[in-house]
Amino acid sequence: MRKVEIGFWGVESILEFVTIAGKFKERMQLVCGDSIVNAKSLLSVLSLATVEGLELMIQEDSCDSLLKHLELYVEHGRLIGGKC
Repeated sequence: MRKVEIGFWGVESILEFVTIAGKFKERMQLVCGDSIVNAKSLLSVLSLATVEGLELMIQEDSCDSLLKHLELYVEHGRLIGGKC
C-alpha cells in the first residue's frame, strides 16, 4: 500500500482527477480523518474536495505510472499541506 497527500484547486481538477483514477486498475481511496471514500467516484471525491490534507491510499505497491499521472495533485497536496 502507498499513501500520498493530494490536493485539489477547483472543480475542474476534481473532474480530471476522477477521470485519471478511473483509467487505472489500482484500488484507491481518499482519506481524511475517519472519512474514507472511493477515489474513483466523482460524488465521493466531491464530498471531501474542500478539505485540506487529503491522503490518497493506493492498495497496490507498484503504482508508479498512476502516481506519475497524478503528479500535479501530489505536488498541490505538498504545497497546501495541513491535516484534515
